[in-house]
Amino acid sequence: MNEIPFVLLAFFILGSYVQTITGFAFGLVVMSAAALFSLVPLDVAAFVVSVLSLINSVTGLAGGLWREAKVKVLLVFFLGSIPATVFGVYLLSSLESGALHWLQLFLGITIMLACGMSLIKPKKNPTESKPWAFFLCGGFAGVLGGLFSTAGPPISYLMYRQPVSLNVIRASLLSVFFISCLTRIGITSVAGQVTMEMIWLSVIGIPCVFLATLLAKRYPPNVPPETIKRAAMVLLFLSGISLSLKAVF
Repeated sequence: MNEIPFVLLAFFILGSYVQTITGFAFGLVVMSAAALFSLVPLDVAAFVVSVLSLINSVTGLAGGLWREAKVKVLLVFFLGSIPATVFGVYLLSSLESGALHWLQLFLGITIMLACGMSLIKPKKNPTESKPWAFFLCGGFAGVLGGLFSTAGPPISYLMYRQPVSLNVIRASLLSVFFISCLTRIGITSVAGQVTMEMIWLSVIGIPCVFLATLLAKRYPPNVPPETIKRAAMVLLFLSGISLSLKAVF
């Protein structure tokens, strides 16, 4: 692959910038753009999102934050997540080759649901959720992670309901993103699905992520993060509707 996909790189930068400000949205931005504007195949976009999200997670966990993650919770989560991720990757390969419109519809609905979950402020539970809740959440998140590399919304919603500190929540979520991305990259590699296009886009995407992160930290917008979050979610929700309509019609 010799051509540089500047439009896709622009969405890498936009997604990274929004994620640095709000704490999420990179995968949703890139996947919705890739599908809506047919920039690259969805399996390519999902792999690149996994690689770039992995780098973000490593950066976030640096400095010892990883020690505050809820290890027991994560173990239960990944008991459900890892097998579901394998299924999600298989489903992506199957649908993209024979039923792309169904895949686009599912992605559109996923984006809309993720936006809805992100806009709802979870209420804290008086006690920690039962292990089965994290297991089921892992299964749901694993399918989304395998399909679209967007495992974040379900576990984010559940973690923010836990009666623990923000540092514990942040460390646990970053650990989830790190292991989920690493798992997905490993599965696609073992399955022989990694292409030169995926590697090329991942390599040229890394500077975009670093540049956007640097810009967001040094020159933050004079707008509250919550306002940016809501604006991004509204736009993503509209893109989810457009993608669903594109799949149906």
